[in-house]
Amino acid sequence: MYESPAPLESLGLDERRRAEFTSLGAPTCTLARVVRVDRGAALAHTDTGIRHVRLPLDGDVAVGDFVAVDGDLVRHVLERRTAVTRLVGHRRETLQVLAANVDAVLIARPLDLSASPMRIQSLVNLAYEAGAIPIVLLTKADVVDDPSDDVAAVLEVAPGVDVHLVSAVTGQGIDEVRAAVRGRTVVLVGESGAGKSTLINLLLGDERILTGATRRDGQGRHTTSSRELHPLPGGGAIVDTPGVREVVGALSADQIAEGFADVEAIAVACRFADCSHDAEPGCAVQGALRDGALSTARLEAYVAALRDAAWNERRASKRLQAEDRRSYRAMERQRRRDAR
Repeated sequence: MYESPAPLESLGLDERRRAEFTSLGAPTCTLARVVRVDRGAALAHTDTGIRHVRLPLDGDVAVGDFVAVDGDLVRHVLERRTAVTRLVGHRRETLQVLAANVDAVLIARPLDLSASPMRIQSLVNLAYEAGAIPIVLLTKADVVDDPSDDVAAVLEVAPGVDVHLVSAVTGQGIDEVRAAVRGRTVVLVGESGAGKSTLINLLLGDERILTGATRRDGQGRHTTSSRELHPLPGGGAIVDTPGVREVVGALSADQIAEGFADVEAIAVACRFADCSHDAEPGCAVQGALRDGALSTARLEAYVAALRDAAWNERRASKRLQAEDRRSYRAMERQRRRDAR
């Protein structure tokens, strides 16, 4: 997979994590970082090269994890400092780790599909939830004459977030992205057609990732089929991901407070503590909206994040889930009575 092994320090290993490995008291184990996970197996990067390893049956191992490997078996997973996750499954009840121990989330959105600020906001929330820095990359910048409105639309819903205009055709923004990722572990997310694989190839300096043409309808073709971590020249690593068409985060109230500090500062002045910021009298948020101090797009993003956080809290609470089931049964009984 790699021409020559790179020391783990170049992939984010620090003294604290090495000390954690030493404290395990496992002299037969080797420290490694997981670079790819398949069903029941993985590739692990050690100081001496890449090793094929087996995963424990009950093990929770993700790309980016630092692990202790004994022979060809993962024995221990070191503490995750950050984790980019999303809710998946028919009922959104399974938490999937996209990448572990990342410092930043690169959010790629192609300008030939418009900036889509609300979708970008959901991915920014994903980064905040992980404890990582969000960085927005508006790709295919060569296809639009003036992308300033697109940049402004993103900053309107995600103020303070770094936004880079990037073109693989002209090279615009590539050096800025290299500087942003140097020495960091980053994960690149976004739907198919955003040019993620092409961008990673530019950052890696070779054609390591398979790329594909965009379809006539503007939708991208899937060229990445699994998540994989690649060492970056000069230090750091980047995790490639398959196209993410839908993001359902597991936001908490604390993460919303961090990502929407501007709106929360306004909401403190609302007359009612449980104000929904809709039509209540004395709503400071609606007042800021009328005065132009707060944009409609920013408020919509905030309300959507609150809704996601409330849903996640309900999902995690067994008591509330039981109440929901009882309420549903009562409504179903009433419906049947009314139908008689």
